[in-house]
Amino acid sequence: MKKALTLLFVFLLGIGNTIDAQNAAINTIGDQYRNWLVGENADYSNSLVNTRYNSFKNSGIQALNLSQYDFDHPGNIWDFSVDADKDEFFNSTEKSLIRLVYLYKIQGSAASPNLYYNSAAVKEDILKIFKYIEDKGVSASTNFEYELLADNEEVVTSHYGIALRSSAYATAILLMKNELKAAGKFSHHMGALNGITTFLSPEFPYFNFTYPGYNSDVIRASVQQRFCYVLAQEDTESSRVNNMNHLKNFINNALLIANGWADAIKPDYITFHHRGAYSNSYGIDALHQASILNMMLKGSPYELNSIARQNLKKAILNYRTFSKDFTMPQGLAGRFPFTTASYNILRPALAYLYISSPVENADAGKEFMRLWNISGDANNRLVRENSVSINLIHSLGGIQNISDVVNAGLSPLPELTSGTFGFPYAGLSVHKFNGWQISVKGTSKNIWHFENGPSENRFGAYTSAGATEILTQGNPFLVNDVALRYNGWDWSHIPGTTVASVPFDILADYTMRQMNGKNFLAHAHMAHNNGVFAIDYKDANSLTGMTALKSYFFFGDKILCLGSDIKDNAGSYPIHTTLFQTLIVNPADTNWVNGSTASGTDYNFNTTGGGLWATDSYGNGYVIPNTTYNNNSVTVKRSIQNSPNQANTGSTTGSFVKAFIDHGIAPQASTYQYAIQLQGGAATGNFLSNFNAIFSVLKQDTQAHIALYIPESIYNYVIWDATTTFNYDVLEKSDKPAVIMTQKTDNNTKLKMSLTNPGLGLLAPNESYTFGQISNTASRLHRVPQSETVTVKLAGLWEIDILNPNVSLQTAGGSTNVSFVTKNGFTEQVSLKQIQTLSVSSVGKKSRYRVFPNPVTDWVYIITKDKMPISGRMNMYDSIGNKMEQNVMVEISENKAAFGLKNLPTGIYFIQIGDESFKVLKK
Repeated sequence: MKKALTLLFVFLLGIGNTIDAQNAAINTIGDQYRNWLVGENADYSNSLVNTRYNSFKNSGIQALNLSQYDFDHPGNIWDFSVDADKDEFFNSTEKSLIRLVYLYKIQGSAASPNLYYNSAAVKEDILKIFKYIEDKGVSASTNFEYELLADNEEVVTSHYGIALRSSAYATAILLMKNELKAAGKFSHHMGALNGITTFLSPEFPYFNFTYPGYNSDVIRASVQQRFCYVLAQEDTESSRVNNMNHLKNFINNALLIANGWADAIKPDYITFHHRGAYSNSYGIDALHQASILNMMLKGSPYELNSIARQNLKKAILNYRTFSKDFTMPQGLAGRFPFTTASYNILRPALAYLYISSPVENADAGKEFMRLWNISGDANNRLVRENSVSINLIHSLGGIQNISDVVNAGLSPLPELTSGTFGFPYAGLSVHKFNGWQISVKGTSKNIWHFENGPSENRFGAYTSAGATEILTQGNPFLVNDVALRYNGWDWSHIPGTTVASVPFDILADYTMRQMNGKNFLAHAHMAHNNGVFAIDYKDANSLTGMTALKSYFFFGDKILCLGSDIKDNAGSYPIHTTLFQTLIVNPADTNWVNGSTASGTDYNFNTTGGGLWATDSYGNGYVIPNTTYNNNSVTVKRSIQNSPNQANTGSTTGSFVKAFIDHGIAPQASTYQYAIQLQGGAATGNFLSNFNAIFSVLKQDTQAHIALYIPESIYNYVIWDATTTFNYDVLEKSDKPAVIMTQKTDNNTKLKMSLTNPGLGLLAPNESYTFGQISNTASRLHRVPQSETVTVKLAGLWEIDILNPNVSLQTAGGSTNVSFVTKNGFTEQVSLKQIQTLSVSSVGKKSRYRVFPNPVTDWVYIITKDKMPISGRMNMYDSIGNKMEQNVMVEISENKAAFGLKNLPTGIYFIQIGDESFKVLKK
């Protein structure tokens, strides 16, 4: 008995020691995070740190004015279903509480001390606000209103959204722990914080890590709040270690690649929210917060696993691919079309990655330095940021981290200046050349077309209708004045789109987040050098079902744009294909139209024939070949435009130059051809003159769009109809709709080939759902993408030159079938080479037979060249003259014989037909 008690004591002691060690690790993380928040070890002699310090101090001093509070008579408790109460909580915590906490906790420098540091008066004001929050009913028993989607482990805050507005509250509790304890209020506010973040606790019954990924809102806000809660817990609380382990596991799971339409990181490393691409706001905030937590946990027993860390870094560096300098395409901006300088705001995340692991994340540090060298003004704005954001990403310690990376002696990563890149989960293709960028955005039955809000993006319905956006000139870094570029903007004429020119009041009422039921949305490339974007477009808001087949072919500084089968049966408004619409900054500035300059704001050019070339106000060139009008008219105009603001609450005015093709009202099968030359300027006329030496449009109808890029002999096939056969190049047929690019090299003995499946592998051919049907059913929301095999038939006999595990082939007759295993809309590429036949020996005369393939792995075929039936005896021998009568299958059909050698050992064999013999190599 005594021995048993001793063993029990030792066992319990071991558990106690383990818990003590884990608590010690959590406390170390807590100290590091507190110091990072208040800049405990910041170098105030650094100008960046000192600038940020003054920003915090000034905002704190402004927050000392508490005249808006009636502390003695707080009034009714808050009802978080009421916007006014929700906003008051937000203002109390974000604009008063946390700013005063920083004023109280940041010490400042010896040269410029913070006179409010540890001030008894400031502490008293802080405690008054905490008491006010308590008096307004915030407690452990408050109804914080979480909702759970049916059969879905993804907790979503309802429209009350109070958890999204509690980061300042959580951070204040953590930083003021000792003061709250002394006042007897710590337990109360910790209880409230536990209530706000309860769905991140191990006890929450509806989350079991069934699905990878998680809601971006939760990652950007609630995870930080729960982090503060766990760090603030007492060592004596038995739940603390379990809470920390659960939080670590939660973050690891949240940073896995999410399936279907779920948040947050997709297979192409685009960030998702609201079932669609969101690379500003939600996306950057989620990645930012995750990078901070990764840095805080790195090197501790709770560090994130390697998969989570790599996914996080890839998602952050992904912005490098689809951004020009700091600016990303508007198609990734959701309902915030003017918030596109997202890469500027995300820069600290690159610094935090590097600080967390300088060796593992050296590329992130170098990319940070590339961005840091772009604009001193941008750097100053980043450091001077006055607002305390929901994620508290610009802490004083964070600015110190930025300074450390700036001074780390890193060489900047070279800019990604060229290439074609597809982002299937965003419906976006990006083409870069010479440091310029053009993007195109689409919609499908997988990708919704746009999102708006009551006062946001009311006119954004055509954002994904094949919209092109060109970034070539000037410094695209714009923070507060980007909306000025769109005063007077005509949202019915977004460049690249083929849509109905509807009045603004109709456009403002279009329904958001609609999938259009069409599967064809492809983002193809060949070795990321050149590419194709193609879309079977349907206007989801059109009452008459307006549709168009559209394709874009990207080669260097030139882009060919094709459209066919443009229909709007019984439509009431003209269908326009917009070439460009750009701001006229100065009315004295000019653009080119067919060799003449156009100026002012009262210019109108209209034509129905003849080749046309023109430039926009930024110098990009556009050409329409002479023979492609098909009774359509083309208009180029410079004018003052009036349009509502994005909230549809007022009018805006601006001067623009605009060009569009008019397909008329209710077209039945209209088409168009035009091409773009990035920064073509006055030389665009040469592009028009030499158009036929650059592009050859071989087919443009409901079956396919096929274009040859002549300088590099690249054939580009957009195959809408899989029953179509071709004879333009090596491609004969595809068994499914696809985009295929081919290029022969080495005297036509080798073939580079890429294939892109226009679907994501999420929905069956006849399967389609609405936004709500996806969101409310877990089996759809978290749908695992499936592989789909696309097989194409090539003329001639080919074998794989460079292996791709997703590509296989089989020869049949005189053709080769190449099978591509596709998923997630990604491009698959393969390099092939012609099968080299061995020499054919004949006796006394020219052979009348053709033998292939040779070498052979399975069947070898012998065909008469004159198409006459095969005659004479047929025998097969091995290399020492033994007749092969077993393990060889023989099939004869008129002028063709087939020998099956699959079951034979490798080696040399001879086939005899009549008085001719042939040597074949079995591989």
